[in-house]
Amino acid sequence: MRLEPRSTLGAPFGSVSAVPGFPGRGAILRERADIGCLLLNAAVDATGIIALASKAVGIDLPPVAGAVRTSEGLLGVWLSPRSWLVHCSIEDETALTARVNTAFPDKLVHAARFTDYLCWFDLSGPSSDDLLKEGGFVSLEQAGLAAGHAKRTLIAGITAIVVHEGESVWLIGVERSRARYFADWLAASARRVA
Repeated sequence: MRLEPRSTLGAPFGSVSAVPGFPGRGAILRERADIGCLLLNAAVDATGIIALASKAVGIDLPPVAGAVRTSEGLLGVWLSPRSWLVHCSIEDETALTARVNTAFPDKLVHAARFTDYLCWFDLSGPSSDDLLKEGGFVSLEQAGLAAGHAKRTLIAGITAIVVHEGESVWLIGVERSRARYFADWLAASARRVA
């Protein structure tokens, strides 16, 4: 018997799939099982090692809260003053982790594969902003969370990493164990908002 890898919600691993049961009223929700992830942690103040860590991972790591950087299939998200999340292709995750860890044999920076920990959703469409407001996340400030920025926050009472990719386009990462709850919550919110 051969086991086939599956995404958190049961789609083929490595695919982008519409979430079953999402009503699609002004928004589209897709599970992104094609995103590989690394978690980078620095053991020291990042200002002294961020340039070396950026070189090792192949992207300029964002130095401040909310910042997101992209480059040739990579996306870097600032999580804390000493940690970042880096998206890469699933195929490159192991090699990229090894490359970073080889560059820092003293463990000043440590890379760990993180793909299995988070489930990523792509939410887009004219109603997507309203759906996120239902969960209490979207800022009431005039500018809110600008496109090209990210935030770690609570949505529907669970921790999420939210990346505002563009106008009405959001990438949301939640713990794998909370993925079904989050998808069901968004579907219920879409039925209420419509």
